[in-house]
Amino acid sequence: MKTIIWDIDDVLNDLTRQWLEQCWLPTHPECRMKFEDLTENPPHRLLGITREEYLASLDAFRLSPQAHAMVPDRELMTWFSNNGSRFRHIALTARPRKTVSPAIDWMLRYFGEWFQTFSFVPAARPGEAPGHPDTHKAGFLSWLGKTDYFLDDNTENVNAARQLGIAAFQVSQPWNQGGLTLGSIVANELKA
Repeated sequence: MKTIIWDIDDVLNDLTRQWLEQCWLPTHPECRMKFEDLTENPPHRLLGITREEYLASLDAFRLSPQAHAMVPDRELMTWFSNNGSRFRHIALTARPRKTVSPAIDWMLRYFGEWFQTFSFVPAARPGEAPGHPDTHKAGFLSWLGKTDYFLDDNTENVNAARQLGIAAFQVSQPWNQGGLTLGSIVANELKA
């Protein structure tokens, strides 16, 4: 059985879109950005704020009732219903420790039938200890050594996985170049 490692934020869910539309824009009415305008991630420069301000806002959203209420894409849920049992699934996210528990809860609520493994690489935040032993997703992938497919929206993570010999797919988002839509990846690239 082949193993798929899935990023959570902006792959299994649409965190950045939800953060922008439900958290940032309502509290910053002068901001005219649309999700499609976020051509950088993190988007702090585009928003005219510091990286620290952006991360604090995003992390607060990750802990909010609105983040808890996010619903996965219907097409993705249909794919899991039809194909999920044909693969082994692992979630791998990069988040600050204080926001990991809500991500586990969210993922198990929607994808618990298919995922038995949840892993995270601690995202660097001021005042928090770095991750041990892995500080990047590539370190975890290398250690695991059992990944057939890797899906992420971050170009560096996808390239690092490819260097490890993993079939890695970049999920298209406004901030990355040359990704495939999630629908296209699950329909055409993931073979049991």
